[in-house]
Amino acid sequence: MRHPLAWALGAALAVLLAAAALPLWHLLRGGAATTDGADLPWAARPLADGGLRVMGLEPGRDTLGDVGRRLGDGLQVALVARADEAGALEALADPFSAGFVSGRLVLAFAVDAAVLRGWRDRSPRSEAMEGGARRFVLAPADRATADRARLTGLSFVPALRLSAADIEQRFGPPAERRTLDGGAVALRYPRLGLVATVAPGQRGVLEFVAPRDLARQP
Repeated sequence: MRHPLAWALGAALAVLLAAAALPLWHLLRGGAATTDGADLPWAARPLADGGLRVMGLEPGRDTLGDVGRRLGDGLQVALVARADEAGALEALADPFSAGFVSGRLVLAFAVDAAVLRGWRDRSPRSEAMEGGARRFVLAPADRATADRARLTGLSFVPALRLSAADIEQRFGPPAERRTLDGGAVALRYPRLGLVATVAPGQRGVLEFVAPRDLARQP
């Protein structure tokens, strides 16, 4: 079974590859003052226990119920799976405002594979997604149970185009830089539990997990 965060990253990367970008991110680089600056992506704050607080959320600590109370009724919750996999519990907020930066937020949660299969079997309906996956709506009783699932990570796709220089201007030099297929670049920030992926002419992806969890990833 794929790690739940892999589903969130896959969904975010699908947006990165398919979406038209807006070349306006540089207008924000001056750091204009905002009353909700603590919610900005680059205000991510590592916690003493190895956790993280970012955009008002705490991966590794918050539950889906906590996230729902924070983000409201616009949160779209579903089980995302391919035919041969248990899949993952995912929540989508689109649009989502992180301070003065708007975009798309995809959240992943930890759920046992057997529980996921039961939810899938009881789903009242599903719809096809790009890449061969399907989104399964949870039955009401299962949706209530899902509120106890722990947030494992989140992927934020800003509505504005990101470059590697933009990422470094906000987060500083990365601990590691990897070149990916298609000219994409991944910048890794272990202290913040962040992997930022950018590609020429496309929107970027900011993927956050608790720093203690990122340290366990290859």
